[in-house]
Amino acid sequence: MTDNKPTTLTCPSCGAPLDYDGTSTVVRCKFCKNIALVPGLPAAQGATPRASLDEVRQLAQNGNLMDAIRRYRELYGAGLKEAKDAVDALAANKVIEVHRVFAGPLSTEETSRVLDEVKELLQSGNKIAAIKRFREVNDVSLTQAKAVVDQVEAALTGIPVSPSPEILGIPSPSATPQDLLQKQPVKRGKWISCAIVLAILVIGGGILAFVLSRQGNPFASPLNASGTAILVSSEPGTPPDVVGLFYNPDKDTRLIGLVDGTTGRLRWQAEPLAGDGYADAIAAGGDLVYTANGSTLLAYQKSDGSLAWQTQMPDKLSYGAITLLVTAGRVLTLNNDQSLQAYDAATGSLVWNRRQAGYDSTLRLMGGSLVVVDYIGDTYTFSLIFINPVDGSEQRTLTPNCQTDQYSSASLYPDSGLLYVEAEKALYLVYGSSNGCVQRLDFATGGMAWQTVTENGFNFSPDGFYPLVTDTTIYFSNESQLLAVDKRAGTVQSLLANEDYDFAPLAITGDILLVRARRTRGTERFELWGVNATSGKQTWQMDLQGAAPIDPPNEMSGLVDDTSPAWTWSLAPAGLISIKFQAAPNQMVLDTINPTDGTLLGEQTVPLKQVVGDFYSIPAVIGWQDNTVYFNVDTEIYAVDITTGKVLFHY
Repeated sequence: MTDNKPTTLTCPSCGAPLDYDGTSTVVRCKFCKNIALVPGLPAAQGATPRASLDEVRQLAQNGNLMDAIRRYRELYGAGLKEAKDAVDALAANKVIEVHRVFAGPLSTEETSRVLDEVKELLQSGNKIAAIKRFREVNDVSLTQAKAVVDQVEAALTGIPVSPSPEILGIPSPSATPQDLLQKQPVKRGKWISCAIVLAILVIGGGILAFVLSRQGNPFASPLNASGTAILVSSEPGTPPDVVGLFYNPDKDTRLIGLVDGTTGRLRWQAEPLAGDGYADAIAAGGDLVYTANGSTLLAYQKSDGSLAWQTQMPDKLSYGAITLLVTAGRVLTLNNDQSLQAYDAATGSLVWNRRQAGYDSTLRLMGGSLVVVDYIGDTYTFSLIFINPVDGSEQRTLTPNCQTDQYSSASLYPDSGLLYVEAEKALYLVYGSSNGCVQRLDFATGGMAWQTVTENGFNFSPDGFYPLVTDTTIYFSNESQLLAVDKRAGTVQSLLANEDYDFAPLAITGDILLVRARRTRGTERFELWGVNATSGKQTWQMDLQGAAPIDPPNEMSGLVDDTSPAWTWSLAPAGLISIKFQAAPNQMVLDTINPTDGTLLGEQTVPLKQVVGDFYSIPAVIGWQDNTVYFNVDTEIYAVDITTGKVLFHY
């Protein structure tokens, strides 16, 4: 019996919800106007062989419309009108088959609303903004987003564009012989010669196809880097390798792979991940690489990518900064249900677990202990709980408190500033909303070395606490102030104060503090300042020319285009290296700056030849090794020596 209950389907071409009643086999998308073929819900779930659909298409394109309609009705049990509409669409190559019912990351209403916004932006002539808007709310690549917007634009303008189902992971219709052969008369002798040549090509092509199908062939379609990646140590004296999430566009699967740090080639790829295939985090330790795919924790051999073990976690990883950590023979996870787990790193067996009462969202290792900010008992006061990561036992508990005046005190929160300095065996705490409190504690005993109360409180959320630590001083930003804390005496100095800016301390060289300044009054603008580290006097200033940072806090969102460059930096022996990612042309610009006076010492341009189009996704820095930066941009991984501008490898 046919189920006539309305079913949620999404358009394979643009992702919009389809108005599907559960019975019709042909649905036209109201946004991109392409036709989605749903050959009856039972048939869709059973997935009729694609060869059968290609048979219908070939009949239609050869002019045998009646036979095509008859065959379509035999396959799908459709009515005459439905079959005719489907065959007409197949003949015009304007149809994509839907084989599964699914819900996207957005609800039906949200998807429709976003696509309405995309239409409005297109109607106003702002296609780049339309693509940006689509990517802001959908976890897709730049290529995928552009394909969707192209479809909606085609529906608005009436200028057809071929749907790109393979971009969205849906196999495209097979080419027919009529697509490949020119319909021109040939002489018999020429026909025989062509037949012989064709036979040789077919046999040779089959052999070549078999060879190229083997893993590791140099002509195979490369996998697309998909964002999440880390550096892992290789042999001593060799560059690190890159382990990351990759997307296979031919099979619509995602998997973990390793790029050799010396050759830049994919050394191995693991089996595809289940479900949507996304890796929420990747970590490494010893001979294994670990990743979380939904609620599944997996371990791979670093040598060849074979699966060492997998186990089920109680929930997905939490959304904090660090939620997967490897230490002391344990894999630690912080999960969405506020639970902590420790698994044996070699076998995956659960060693210990505990449930948090609070909402701490990051894993911290300090002096060999796992430090959690959580409630104790039935109180609602946060404490620092020191846990042995090996067996889960509580080592000690500290409940910081700061008496700010005669009648009030400040307490610690998960988003307070926590800073452990290994060389000093000291723990610095920065917290308080009405009045601020800065404390230095002895890490071993918890005893307080000093405490300083400030007139104004601290506000680090949502940007977080991003300190710069030197041998003598801790620098951190508090809204429109840059504060300096003397580590020995505990005095707190307002080094910079400007209501038009907020600040992020980057590095110190000599007596110059390098500061990233963000203008907050009026149009947002980022600048680079040189500041005397003792007096706070600004010695030089550089406008970043519209570039926004790719590093927190206030990291960039959207796309890199000809008006929106992206920026990061590094301190090298030659000076401060400013790294700017530009589009149209797609390139990195490496400026070497004298940190003493801000003068430009040199400039190099590194073309991003493999990044195509007039705009691209924001680069993500995977890591640094000496003067080499490893970053992911769009679907590519680069390793670039920032001192020479040489591309060491690209995958």
